[in-house]
Amino acid sequence: MSDICDDPPALGRLADLDRRWVPSGTVEFDVTRVRTMGYQPGLDGLRAISVVAVILYHAGFGWMRGGFFGVEVFFVVSGFLITSLLLDEREKNQRVNLGQFWVRRARRLLPALFTMMLAVALWASMFGTAEQQSTLKRDLPWSIFYLGNWGQILGHAPYFASADPPLLRHLWSLAVEEQWYLIWPLVFIAAMSVGTTRLSTRAKAFAATAFALMVLNFMYLSTFTRASGLLLGAGAAFVWRPWRSTRKMLKFGTRLDPFGAATLTLLVCIMSVAELTAGYVYQWLLALVSVLSILTIMVVVHPAALGFRSLLSWRPLVEIGRRSYGLYLWHWPIFVFSHTYHSGSYTRFVVATLITVAVSEVSYRFIETPIRNDFVHQWFRDQRAAMGSDRVRRIRRTTTVLGVVGAIAVGMVGFYASVAHFDPAVGGTEVFFSVPTIPLPTTVPFDPAVTTTAPVAPVVSVAPSLPRRVTIVGDSQAHALAINLPTGIESTFTINDGSIDGCGVYDTGRVVSTRTSFRRSFADCSGWAAKWGRSASSAKAEVALVVLGAWDVFDLRLADRTLLFGTPEADAFYLAQLQQGIDSLKATGAHVALLEVACMRPKDVKGAGVPALPERGDDTRTGHVNDLLKQAAAKDPIHVSFVAGPQAWCSDQAISVDLAYRWDGVHVYKAGANLIFLIITPALLKLPVQ
Repeated sequence: MSDICDDPPALGRLADLDRRWVPSGTVEFDVTRVRTMGYQPGLDGLRAISVVAVILYHAGFGWMRGGFFGVEVFFVVSGFLITSLLLDEREKNQRVNLGQFWVRRARRLLPALFTMMLAVALWASMFGTAEQQSTLKRDLPWSIFYLGNWGQILGHAPYFASADPPLLRHLWSLAVEEQWYLIWPLVFIAAMSVGTTRLSTRAKAFAATAFALMVLNFMYLSTFTRASGLLLGAGAAFVWRPWRSTRKMLKFGTRLDPFGAATLTLLVCIMSVAELTAGYVYQWLLALVSVLSILTIMVVVHPAALGFRSLLSWRPLVEIGRRSYGLYLWHWPIFVFSHTYHSGSYTRFVVATLITVAVSEVSYRFIETPIRNDFVHQWFRDQRAAMGSDRVRRIRRTTTVLGVVGAIAVGMVGFYASVAHFDPAVGGTEVFFSVPTIPLPTTVPFDPAVTTTAPVAPVVSVAPSLPRRVTIVGDSQAHALAINLPTGIESTFTINDGSIDGCGVYDTGRVVSTRTSFRRSFADCSGWAAKWGRSASSAKAEVALVVLGAWDVFDLRLADRTLLFGTPEADAFYLAQLQQGIDSLKATGAHVALLEVACMRPKDVKGAGVPALPERGDDTRTGHVNDLLKQAAAKDPIHVSFVAGPQAWCSDQAISVDLAYRWDGVHVYKAGANLIFLIITPALLKLPVQ
């Protein structure tokens, strides 16, 4: 059979087929002449699927639990696309114009970003909560310089927390991409300037680096970790350039369409069923998604994959893909402001999505597209050519618009400079601590490890050395206790805050509540036990006071099963997790004091990050957790103690529901902290310490 690549009529038929499959309004792909990648409408179609998956995931629909993988697809597309463009430019001009590359990226990304941030800052200043204003003050500087991911890492902002999330939290992924755009061209030029001339050798090096980063995966938001998908796409671009050779284009023939359909189907299935809290997501599934993404991209840019290219070049998909940047930028703050984020509400989703589409379309038409098409340069050229009063009117109109925008920006800078740091746990009327009378023991405590039959002489105990060094560890209840200390307690205790907000003793799974709209994953709590130990060690703590309860009273959904509260399986899992924290604290030499979990009376309070969850108000559940804490203490009575707290939390309604004691019925204010310390101080001072 003759080689079809040498048959001009056959090439013409293939070109006709390709044009027949590509929808009107997109760039046609003429296989008889194209030597560069050109515009690939199918890549915009793939972007559309990815951004829709992300939006559905953020809406909280259970049938799109893995939609966060859409971001990884974006990374792989960017790595492949940018590297292909750099290779084409270098081949055409024998060099890469870095200045023009960065200018094009800036024109494409910065105008829409700054517009969104200015709009969000203005909206939040008028209608946002104190917490939203405080987090904006923290996040805006990082986001302006495309360092949002590092701002969240260094600021310990919990990415996976679901309640009242930061308005600019989604910019972490754009920060990763922008850092890639800044650094990768330099790496590309260096790699192309030294060593072997074979592109495949460089491709293998970049692919190997990508897989190494996938294996390490040490920080979810880290540029190094998330660069794995970008590098994989870049590596593929060195060896997969099917538009350059008709022989390569036709080599695979009809095999490409079903292969592309299979990889895309697998991606969509993973996006539908993957669970964020599952360990396998970070162990191997994220890497698999990257591989499936690049395989899908390799098919969609191949001219011989006529059917698959047609599918992803469907005009509605392409138009969504072209607007994917704006949709991603705007949907998040709109979802947060409208309480659509993880609500699972179809009504809220439809309304918020319509607003997102409208706002992003305005941004696309009047901000992104004009500036990307060099509107500014064209405008100045027109002004130079204009004559008379018409030119004056144009200049005045433009100056007025720029002046208004500049004034708003300056006003926002001034407003957020004055915003105080927000911590909902800080507050309450000032109270003064008085040391309660503490009866000292007159005998040595019984030690079951001592088997001697000789009589033990009573020993007069020496008063404890004050102030006693105490590190408070645990969840947000521990934080509230540590920062609302009554005045005067410093002469009795030196308190160190070692709490981890939003984290109890779990580092996997998520909360299951009857209030189904609430979501809380513990995926960001990895290493909590080690952090407890480091806090106690750095403070040279004599006592480590463990304050838990906020997250211990729920069912726990793991990747493969749900642990129902109170069942033997759930109890065993909880005790095993708790023991990790106890062991970490004991290793520092501190005596571990497990504080009794208080009866909670949760209230829906404005500004609270977590709504009133029914499980927290169930005294049977808190009682069961206390039974488990007593079991943990009984295993090692020499080094671990159970400390009873105020019974008023359960029995005295005048105190238990008074928001002056606990501002949301769960977290204490100063009066509540004072009540706790008045009750537990005698027990803490009696504890044997090293």
